[in-house]
Amino acid sequence: MKFVTRQEWGATAPKKPWTWITPSRIEGIVIHHSGVEGGPTGKDAVRAFERHHMNTRGWSSIAYNWLVDVDGTVYEGRAQSAVGGATKGWNFKTEAISYIGYGFEPLTLEAQQGIKQVIDYLQHKYKNSLWIKGHRDLANTSCPGDWLYDWVMAGAKEVAAAGGVTQDDTKPVDWEELIRYLRNVGKGLAKKPLKRGSRGKNVLAVQDALKKRDIDPGPIDGIFGFKTKKAVQKFQLNQGFLKPNGRVDERTWDALLFR
Repeated sequence: MKFVTRQEWGATAPKKPWTWITPSRIEGIVIHHSGVEGGPTGKDAVRAFERHHMNTRGWSSIAYNWLVDVDGTVYEGRAQSAVGGATKGWNFKTEAISYIGYGFEPLTLEAQQGIKQVIDYLQHKYKNSLWIKGHRDLANTSCPGDWLYDWVMAGAKEVAAAGGVTQDDTKPVDWEELIRYLRNVGKGLAKKPLKRGSRGKNVLAVQDALKKRDIDPGPIDGIFGFKTKKAVQKFQLNQGFLKPNGRVDERTWDALLFR
């Protein structure tokens, strides 16, 4: 991972001293995007964010904790372990990652890898306890764009997902491999179904699939709670041939993802 510090990109000193993160208060990771189609990239983009946040918004510093460029380069936003300013009402409870690009369009494989690396780092830092949400889950906004949001909610796998491209546009999606992977996940659920209390990327995939079928699973956070169980039961009842027990076994997984 190529990492660029505040000093290296030419950050301006904050207007007031940093407020530092209390690790025990951190609950999740929030994904943002620039919201600008065809906008600048690299250090110029990061400095533009900073000017807008400090001069136009009047904030103390650049709002994001982390920024990831289209080529996968990761930039330090606010000083590491400083409370960010990107997600109103949640800044003391989250770390924010912003994609330096337009999240309504497919990300390059390099950008996907950069975002995934930051997510993995933060999960390790906070002992794999964090949920992941898009900015739109916590505010009235379209951020971080439909493609980026769907990719993150599906588990942020390091592949060019539906419609995705690599930076040189030479690595198309291996659909057969992707389908084999999802089928193998289903086979594993035959012995150990997802149920209330389950966590992880497979729960995220279930929640995202339910939402796309207009069945509300509650927060798309990778945590199989009461609302997710009720949503699974509703889906099972709608299918007519599945036992409505609120658990995701192989048959329910295959019906949810492939029918």
